Amino acid sequence: MAADSSRPITSVKSSNVKVIRREDLSKDYSKEAERSGLRQASNDVAGKPYEAQDLQTTTNVSGKRKSMPQRANVDSGGCDFNNVHSSDDRIMKFPAEGFSKPSRQHCNSGYVVENVSNILRRFKWGPAAEEALHNVGLRVDAYQANQVLKQMDNYTNALGFFYWLKRQPGFKHDGHTYTTMVGNLGRAKQFGEINKLLHEMVRDGCQPNTVTYNRLIHSYGRANYLREAMNVFNQMQEAGCEPDRVTYCTLIDIHAKAGFLDIAMDMYQRMQAAGLSPDTFTYSVIINCLGKAGHLPAAHRLFCEMVGQGCTPNLVTFNIMIALHAKARNYQSALKLYRDMKGAGFQPDKVTYSIVMEVLGHCGYLEEAEAVFTEMQRKNWVPDEPVYGLLVDLWGKAGNVDKAWQWYQAMLHAGLRPNVPTCNSLLSTFLRVHRLSEAYNLLQSMLALGLQSSLQTYTLLLSCCTDARSKFDLGFCGQLMAVSGHPAHMFLLQMPPAGTDGQNVREHVSNFLDYMHSEDRESKRGLMDAVVDFLHKSGLKEEAGSVWEVAAFKNVYPDALREKSCSYWLINLHVMSEGTAVTALSRTLAWFRKQMLVSGECPSRIDIVTGWGRRSRVTGTSMVRQAVEELLNMFNFPFFTENGNSGCFVGCGEPLKKWLLESSYVERMHLL
Repeated sequence: MAADSSRPITSVKSSNVKVIRREDLSKDYSKEAERSGLRQASNDVAGKPYEAQDLQTTTNVSGKRKSMPQRANVDSGGCDFNNVHSSDDRIMKFPAEGFSKPSRQHCNSGYVVENVSNILRRFKWGPAAEEALHNVGLRVDAYQANQVLKQMDNYTNALGFFYWLKRQPGFKHDGHTYTTMVGNLGRAKQFGEINKLLHEMVRDGCQPNTVTYNRLIHSYGRANYLREAMNVFNQMQEAGCEPDRVTYCTLIDIHAKAGFLDIAMDMYQRMQAAGLSPDTFTYSVIINCLGKAGHLPAAHRLFCEMVGQGCTPNLVTFNIMIALHAKARNYQSALKLYRDMKGAGFQPDKVTYSIVMEVLGHCGYLEEAEAVFTEMQRKNWVPDEPVYGLLVDLWGKAGNVDKAWQWYQAMLHAGLRPNVPTCNSLLSTFLRVHRLSEAYNLLQSMLALGLQSSLQTYTLLLSCCTDARSKFDLGFCGQLMAVSGHPAHMFLLQMPPAGTDGQNVREHVSNFLDYMHSEDRESKRGLMDAVVDFLHKSGLKEEAGSVWEVAAFKNVYPDALREKSCSYWLINLHVMSEGTAVTALSRTLAWFRKQMLVSGECPSRIDIVTGWGRRSRVTGTSMVRQAVEELLNMFNFPFFTENGNSGCFVGCGEPLKKWLLESSYVERMHLL
């Protein structure tokens, strides 16, 4: 279970959500559910990669659903809307699990907990804190200690208090306090300390139970240590602890988030085989998995089946479905679901309002999005920073710099502190219209507020540097990148020459991606795309090829190459920049040739997708498509377009085999 606790990992904080149930849902969903099957939905996506964000729930430890009354002034969503892309992030929260409470509690427990907690909030752990605890003269039992530990968000203070308690005469930690401490350390990703604590727990006669293991699995999952999470899953069963719904849902969620949908779906089937039937939360997790993987029809079928099975969707489930349709740009479907949700008796929460604002903004109805903002205030929802940030992002993407700036200022006037994604949205707006001095001022104000530049911040600056119109702009962008202070800048500055085989570059990139281990894959993909594009357009094409190879090996681009069926391959370039697309295509074709020379087997068909066709979301001229077509023509690749889809170049049959066999220059085509 051990993991390197010294490696820096970005923390991801969750937000709270309440579950609300309604019975009077639209009959249309039930009818459609009767025609669909869960196994069909599962089979549709088996073996395909997937990315999802943190899911959260209020399901209890026993797996039973809990019903809570809806409260108009409680933020039932609590979703952190950092920008337009985050409307479907962190929609549900895993439960605060616990052992059953002791049957006997002191009548002054609340008094003890409050006083001890106040002391620990006033002092950092050390002699002064110990002296204050000693002077107050209160005896703390295990139950009270557990309540105090639950309130502590500084793991160093919590650990100091935990071991101080252990030294007090007559005090003995129990399973509650050990498990809570495991959770505290897990949030801080202190896995070395967790392992020591678990050994002490067993020595003290407290055997870890399912709740303890669940905390550990969730901690490893949040840090993206999936292998360690699975090891804990296996160890808990070997120790005789039966996994519950929380166990399986955690494993489903963390694997889906990391892009391993096949494992997530396998865990779902194992949960069913263990006799744990899906509940509202479980359905919501899988629906989110399917939708985020791009299998929206399967997600919708499962949503309908959920209703058909008598498992009532809650507000969270509706928010997930609306967000998935919004992300797929099915805006009318998203708005219809919103109307259905309100027709079923649900009142929108902050999450719902934000998603609807995003949908309206992407439809070009930005004034209507602002009207939703006004309605949200009228319904006594106080807009928070992410809601203002969404409007900053929407107006920025619409090209209205002044409006984006006005909403940014409105957020400041409301007494709210901007977060990094909102600053990134405004920064992107300034960079897009080459208002570099304002971008510089914004970056400086970010740092003055104590906000650390994110991977996305540096990616924006690097992309601007790549597209610089003059030497002055190039130099200015270089200054911005240095001012950001992000580790990615040193990574780029210290990029070694490729050498004869590119191994130096591959090791350098591999080490950096290991360092950035806990960054989400989309952020890493954006940076790697910008780095490859920058190197390619700077003439460092060998280095660009080596960076791409490592990124592909590290699963940063899980959808770039996929076998649709036996010997039928899909190369997907449409989410890449021009330089990255050309580099990825050339290195992938070289890989096909190498495999063919080793095995003698040739792909029967290769589809090269550039995102320019009947179903493309791109409007105008696609630079990626042009660059790819030029490369294919240059090397006489035997391609054709099918069914009028000019964004998909197809090579197949004997011409493809002959080209791969005879084109010895394929290995070096990315350099030309």
